Order: sequence, then structure tokens, then C-alpha cells
Amino acid sequence: MIRQLGGWMKMGIAINNAKIKNTGIFLAICLLIPFASISWADDVAVSNTIKGKADSAPKFIYLTFDDGPLKGSNDVSEAVELEKIKINVFVVGSHLKAGPRMRGYFELYTKNPYIEIGNHSYSHAHDSYSLFYSKPELAYDDFLYNADILKLKNKLARLPGRNMWRLKNRSIDDVKSGSKTADLLYSKGYTVFGWDLEWRHDRITAVPVQTVEDMVYLIDTMFAKKKTVTENHIVILCHDEMFMTSWEESKLKELIEKLIASGNFRFEHLSNYPQ
Repeated sequence: MIRQLGGWMKMGIAINNAKIKNTGIFLAICLLIPFASISWADDVAVSNTIKGKADSAPKFIYLTFDDGPLKGSNDVSEAVELEKIKINVFVVGSHLKAGPRMRGYFELYTKNPYIEIGNHSYSHAHDSYSLFYSKPELAYDDFLYNADILKLKNKLARLPGRNMWRLKNRSIDDVKSGSKTADLLYSKGYTVFGWDLEWRHDRITAVPVQTVEDMVYLIDTMFAKKKTVTENHIVILCHDEMFMTSWEESKLKELIEKLIASGNFRFEHLSNYPQ
């Protein structure tokens, strides 16, 4: 009987010890869970804060239009004046020889306070780009002549048929041909701009290829994935001839209005592009 009682007592002590041990583990877990939860919650909060700051950072859009004055230049000028947004145009001096209508379109550009005019060469390389750029000095003279006859007030340039950049701290080439011309322009005080995104158009009909929704999606995606030359800044290439009809002009206005409605985009001139 005494032996049996002793067995029961040992069993009771073991059970109690097990309960105490399990209770201790349970208490430890209970104490640790809140700290683990706080740490996880803090990480999420910090991550969301960082993401929020990134999303709320202003995004700058530089709408640029090449090859004017052309049919469509008047519609571009009217659209940006109505919407009151800044744009850049890169003009080709030889187009003014087409007659008073083209000269009138160029005058619209010069009088529009929202338009900043840049140099796109006088001849547009005669559309023979490799030959044109094979003689950098002559190509530079073509730009110089364009600036002189149009009395351009700044030194913003874009090479015909080339997506090349010459900024203070960056030099970007899409191909080799034209690189020396870009270097020469930069050495003479020009800032050479390419583009991050092109609103493409049919070469025959001039109708825009991407829809407005396509363009908004591409702009958002490029900003989100940091696929632009300068973070939070996007240079978009368009062409004047894309907007020759009221329907196409409305697409330009629609794009502008959708971007404005988002509340997180600012339209700027390239003269304010960060160097």
C-alpha cells in the first residue's frame, strides 16, 4: 500500500512538472506572439509608407512633337492652349518653304505661351540619315542654319531619325550613326533629347497606332518599373501629322485630360528637365 502510494505521488509530481513545463511554454508563446505581430505589422507599415511616398512623388511628363510645321500643327497648338499644358515642338525649317500656311502654323507656335520650340534640323537629314550623319560638321551646319532662319531662342535639339541623348551627366545612343553629330551639338552648347516612349503612327495614314488607353497604361507602367532615362520623368514623342483631323485631335485632348485627371502628373518644358 505504501509502495503504491509512493508510485502515485511520483506520478503526480511528474504530471505537475509536465503541466508547469507546458504552462511555461504556453506563457512564453503568449508573450512572444504580440512582439512578433508588432514586428510584422511594423514591416508592413514601413513598406506601405515607402510605397506610398514613391507613388505620391510627382511624375513629370514632357510631351514633344516632331517635324512641324505640318498639317496638324494648328490642332496641336489649339489643343495645348485649351488645356493649358506645356509642350515642346522640334521644328524643321525647310517645311516653311511649303507656303504661307506652314509659316502661319510656325507663327502659332511662336505666339503660344505653352509651347517651347526646339531644333530638329533644317533639312530633316533629307530623310537619308546614314548619309547625313556621315559628315558631322555638315550636319551641325544644318542645325545651325535652322536656328538662324527660325531665330530659335534656346539650344534644345533632337536628331532626325535618332533616339540620342546628350545631357550633362549622360550620353545615350540608339545606334552608332549620328553619335558624332550629337557630340558636336553638345560641344557647342546644345542639349540633345531623345525620348522614353513614342506614340507611334501609321507612316501612310498618320493615324495613331496606340489607343489613348494604351498610352496611359504604358506611361503608368514605365513610371512604376522605372524604365525612363530619369526616374519620375518621361519624354514622349509624337508627330504633328498625327493630329490632322478633329477625331485625332480629340484623341490628343483625351490623353491630356486622362493624365490631368489622375492628379499625379505635371506637364513641363524640356528646358526644366533635370540634368
